[in-house]
Amino acid sequence: MPCNNQFINDFKEKQALKIISGLNNFNKSDIIDIITAAELGKATYIDIAADTKIISLARSITALPLCTSSILPKQIYRSINSGIDIIEIGNFDSFYAKSMLFKSYDIKHLSYKIRKFAPHIKLCVTLPYIFSIKEQIELAKYLEYIGIDMIQTEGSINYRNNSKNQILPLTKSNLSLISTYSLSRTVTVPIIASSGFTLSTVAIAKSYGASCVGIKSTICNLKGIEKKINMIKALKRELRNNNEILSVNKY
Repeated sequence: MPCNNQFINDFKEKQALKIISGLNNFNKSDIIDIITAAELGKATYIDIAADTKIISLARSITALPLCTSSILPKQIYRSINSGIDIIEIGNFDSFYAKSMLFKSYDIKHLSYKIRKFAPHIKLCVTLPYIFSIKEQIELAKYLEYIGIDMIQTEGSINYRNNSKNQILPLTKSNLSLISTYSLSRTVTVPIIASSGFTLSTVAIAKSYGASCVGIKSTICNLKGIEKKINMIKALKRELRNNNEILSVNKY
């Protein structure tokens, strides 16, 4: 299905919530629970593994827009041909673990290639946390120029960038926040903040300029579908309430 009205409105109001089932999660019962919770909790969209069987499973149980993340062209093309709604060029962590690092040119080249191949699809690009803020801004400007729809920031406690870490204590979410703040003031493309966000920090991400927050562990670590649903509802409520606070502060 194309991205629905809720998707469009949530991004417009900067209260979008992406639920991540796990890029390497192929456990069907677990995926079904997470997708069901996302649907009932009124999440904006769901990020699933770039696998045709998982895409088919997800499509059979939800009307929410579906996203897959990959840096591998073949996986991306298969996802597009399987009817995925959103492609995210990302999921770098598995390559970092093998000491494989991506350069700005690599991401520019792949982003341009996919944009030309599928001009109709919502396309998001993750900016590697190993890039300096200056490099991220330069890359973001290029991505905006070629028509990328969304940009995602990430963070990791496994990589130290002194220019970043001097500003805030070293956490995944803080690294993502610094990038989000800088990028949201440089480009008009919606920014997705992801990596380590919780119920107590999603509103901070929004105040730093994020239009959407990606959540995984905060949901996946909960036992029972009811707890997952309640947490997603609470996350959405926190993002909406922050809208009301911002509106009041204008006057």
